[in-house]
Amino acid sequence: MTPVRLMIRRHRWMITGWSILLIGLAGATVSAYQATYPTPEQRRLATELAQRDTASLMLYGRLAEPGSPALMFAWEVGAIATILAALGSVILAIALTRAAEDDGSVELIRSAGIGPRVPLRSAIVVLVATATVFTLGCTTAIGLAATHVDAVTWSGALAFGGVVGLTFLLFAGLTVVLAQIAATTGDARLLGFSTVAVAFGIRAVADTQHLEWLNWLSPLALRSTVRPFQDNRWWVLLLYLLAAAILAVLATVLGARREFGAGLLRRRDRHDARLNVRSSLALAARLARRPTVTWTVAVASIGTLFSAMGSGVVQQSRQGDVGGFLGSQLGAGDPVAGYFGYSGTVVGMVVCAFAVLSVLRVRQDEVAGRSDHLLVTGIRRWEPLSAQLAVTAGACAVVLLVTGLLSAAVAPTVITGTEVSWRAFGYTVGQWPAAAAAAGWTALLIGRWPRLAWLSWTPLLAGGTLALLGGLLGVPHWIQELGIFQHVPDPAAAGPDLRGLIVLLTVAAGAGVLGVVASTRRDVVTG
Repeated sequence: MTPVRLMIRRHRWMITGWSILLIGLAGATVSAYQATYPTPEQRRLATELAQRDTASLMLYGRLAEPGSPALMFAWEVGAIATILAALGSVILAIALTRAAEDDGSVELIRSAGIGPRVPLRSAIVVLVATATVFTLGCTTAIGLAATHVDAVTWSGALAFGGVVGLTFLLFAGLTVVLAQIAATTGDARLLGFSTVAVAFGIRAVADTQHLEWLNWLSPLALRSTVRPFQDNRWWVLLLYLLAAAILAVLATVLGARREFGAGLLRRRDRHDARLNVRSSLALAARLARRPTVTWTVAVASIGTLFSAMGSGVVQQSRQGDVGGFLGSQLGAGDPVAGYFGYSGTVVGMVVCAFAVLSVLRVRQDEVAGRSDHLLVTGIRRWEPLSAQLAVTAGACAVVLLVTGLLSAAVAPTVITGTEVSWRAFGYTVGQWPAAAAAAGWTALLIGRWPRLAWLSWTPLLAGGTLALLGGLLGVPHWIQELGIFQHVPDPAAAGPDLRGLIVLLTVAAGAGVLGVVASTRRDVVTG
């Protein structure tokens, strides 16, 4: 078996899951825009509103005229698809490179007589193949709608698919380069996600401040530069494809100049003081301080930004002018409640990602051998997982509380309505049971089936898809309620229904306890 085949086989479920998500997102939503905006007048009005609203410009970019269903699809769904492709590229690129070195996979391959540069080159080949699958899959899924959705053509579908695939490839190339530089796998992953955040910020500034030239600096702005279903500028795709090739070559050159298992930047200890802790819980809390602060700043910034940019969307919703994806999120009730329910869902998804990554640290410690060092001190087998689970729950509560308080302070200054502060706070903090459920599910997998730890992302991906796209796709309400993010009641309502949150907390507690108990009945690492 060649290294390429081995990597594909090992990560086949991750690649398959992201492929289904992106291709399914593109194919399932394109037809909805024909039904949502059936007349030219509705499309013209929606386009004018999208071009004036700051929140829409920040989230999705600038909608080009004449605002056909195809252009609206590329505007809204294209923004979501490219962000998902970027996040998936960081996760997969790190898994194929530095994470594979940490768990011994690369060392095993090289012990079979494979050259030192082959693993990195094989990882790049797998990333290129994955980007090709995304491109062809999205092209086919969208092209099939060419006969019944206005302005959808096979050439435009190919341009859109190329945007999604090339976005994945560009961020994968950047992440692989950073993986050669960063001192640790965690630092490389953090830098990869940071490039996504920076790219989003550059694209948002370019569209809100009318600085079109900035879009050329952001891979997330490929939709604006390629213009699928409009100009289909193929030369832009070729230009950025060349940039991706340069990144691949740069990664190979840097990889030949670093030590195995380390980066070009040396890992330096902050100080020589001993870490005095008295329990597994204290150790987990001490190690979680830095990630918690980082995620708190990031999530609070996102939540506050949503609150600051919501006035235009709420006003449009009151006039009945919001349709498409955002209209499906706001619903037919109070626009203030609908908007903060939507922003709370986005915040909840980000915090759930933090919860999953935090609990997965236990599995990483087992694979790296750090758990052995803890167990030989005499602590009981169940303590590391239970301590990490408790710390994760507390850290998620801190992140959501800070975000909720800042949103509650900012929202009334820009949004008019009743109970604005209370709704901004309640819809944000109300996502804590969802984060706890995701953490509990992750603990169950680690404790009982550690080799299936990759399934930890299932509640986040499935729940996020149902929450963000369920209304647009006409998914039955009872199916949407199976997700973990749509159970926060309106804090301003009389007698809010808390049954959904109670169920989530019950699932979180039950799954967590089962995972902790199961961890005492298996061997370390081997499962």
